[in-house]
Amino acid sequence: MDLRVLTDEILLQLLKANDEQAFKEIYSRYWKLIFEAAYHRLSSRETAKELVQTIFLRIWEKRHSIHITHLQGYLQTAIKNSVINYVEATMVHKKYLQHVVHTSSATCQDTESTLTFHELSQAIEKAIAALPEKTRQVFRLSRFDHLSIREIAASLNISEKAVEYHITQSLKIMRLYLKDYLDIAW
Repeated sequence: MDLRVLTDEILLQLLKANDEQAFKEIYSRYWKLIFEAAYHRLSSRETAKELVQTIFLRIWEKRHSIHITHLQGYLQTAIKNSVINYVEATMVHKKYLQHVVHTSSATCQDTESTLTFHELSQAIEKAIAALPEKTRQVFRLSRFDHLSIREIAASLNISEKAVEYHITQSLKIMRLYLKDYLDIAW
């Protein structure tokens, strides 16, 4: 059967029945539309791809419980909200870095301290980038957006225990990546 001729409603019914081919058809039908919407707002192919993948991953994971009446509208709203959340998180992170830079520059007089601070910032970014995707999401929501474990669990549709696990894992990995800087701080 050629799934390309089916309506979105039928594809969604098939999706709820675990039909991977229906999911692939939904993906191929709409990925470009929502990718372009994200890319237009963010001007970053990698970030746009990541947001699109996350949306489709959530659809697949929630296929049994998700209630979608208009697929295209749902996807457009989902990518819009994902972009907004990403931009807000990025702004919070930038404000935090600016605050730290401002605070550091007020107290750090010599070039060596400034270089160490920039190296630390780069190391933090590198450590965050090394985290697995879900762990990175939980870490950012916890540490940059200051969400509670319960809020993160609800936002990502995972258990509170899973959130705690991801936070613990992220802190272990961060300690490993930043061990040289932790020695300096003590």
